[in-house]
Amino acid sequence: MSEIKYEMKSVTEKREKTQKNRSIYDPLIDAFIKSGQDLVEITIEGREPGYMVTQLKKRIKVRELDIDADHGGGFVYLEKKKA
Repeated sequence: MSEIKYEMKSVTEKREKTQKNRSIYDPLIDAFIKSGQDLVEITIEGREPGYMVTQLKKRIKVRELDIDADHGGGFVYLEKKKA
């Protein structure tokens, strides 16, 4: 077996992540925010509305945004939360 060369040193804290995790749904959310609309209807080819809403809600929660995601009639809706 070959040996692995390595270096180990003590640290007091972890380094900050340099790259943020992005989702394929983030550009959709970003486009909604930039649109300035309060309510939009979205259709996405090849994805079920229920699945889309679940994924959008996860990203909205992670990003701590004031947006609601919902579905009905085969469509997905994004709406800005009312104050």
